[in-house]
Amino acid sequence: MRRVLLLSDLPANIQAVDAALSSDDAVVRTETNVERGVASLVQWQPELLIVDCALVPPGPALDLLNRDGIALIALVDDLTVMNAAAIEAVDDFIFSPPVPIELRARARRLHSTDEAEDETGEVLRRGSLEIDVERYKVTVNGNVVDLTYKEYELLRFLASSPGKPFTREALLNQVWGYDYYGGSRTVDVHVRRIRAKIEDQEPFIETVRNVGYRFTESS
Repeated sequence: MRRVLLLSDLPANIQAVDAALSSDDAVVRTETNVERGVASLVQWQPELLIVDCALVPPGPALDLLNRDGIALIALVDDLTVMNAAAIEAVDDFIFSPPVPIELRARARRLHSTDEAEDETGEVLRRGSLEIDVERYKVTVNGNVVDLTYKEYELLRFLASSPGKPFTREALLNQVWGYDYYGGSRTVDVHVRRIRAKIEDQEPFIETVRNVGYRFTESS
């Protein structure tokens, strides 16, 4: 059963999320302030975090909630709060209060790839880099690397096909989904962040000129 953490103090959001996910093989926990939300995030380790941006505006507070291996959906009153940085900080967003059937579909999409990977128990080893697919854990030379959910998904996807180049559009479709609103620059930003976190001693991701990116074949 999936664990879903909702951070909102709006009754309409609480009711909608409960209606959408409680009957969908998920247990929903609701927190109404940031402090308790952070505590539940650390102690309960949900698979999905849903954050009301009226309570936690995009910025440092929302960044604090962005954790490795936990998908993040933002609930927004209007699109003006979702600037480029905000879009990159979340995995998906939906208008508040959400329509239960739409929220259920978006949550399932985020969960579907993870569920397939969990069944494999696979560990990808590429040189000094290890990606534990089942535990969403990335290490370099034995040191744990703290990646956001989308950074992890992008790295895992590239590492699964070393030497194969992917266009930015293909990476957007594979990692973010066909209904993602952001542009290809999102891929560049995430690759830059991943490189900063894992490439201290050796390169793992190569830029393919006029194409996109690939994971180094020799790693």
